[in-house]
Amino acid sequence: MTSAGIITLSKGKYASQRMEFLENHAPKLLADFEKSGYLEKHLANIQETVAKYVERAEEYYKHTDEYLNAPPAEAAGLLNMTVLIAESDAYRMWIADCPEDDEEYYEEEW
Repeated sequence: MTSAGIITLSKGKYASQRMEFLENHAPKLLADFEKSGYLEKHLANIQETVAKYVERAEEYYKHTDEYLNAPPAEAAGLLNMTVLIAESDAYRMWIADCPEDDEEYYEEEW
């Protein structure tokens, strides 16, 4: 991924949620990311990971009998609910994740 791609991804919805979480709940980790120059890459990785997770959940649901057999308005509502559930799960798994050992983030291969 180019540095321009990283900067673009680091400005997305999920990256913004992660930044807000770090500011409010993990300021030491945020300061470490900023000091190391890792923050933009970290936020881009969060954005990309969560967006793909939500997209996969949405695409999977579009192939279920429940979705395929529902009237259009109901199908749209069900799909929106699927996205909300996936985003909620992703929030817990990635956006609000704060390891006890900050070094864990630097060791992971994104």
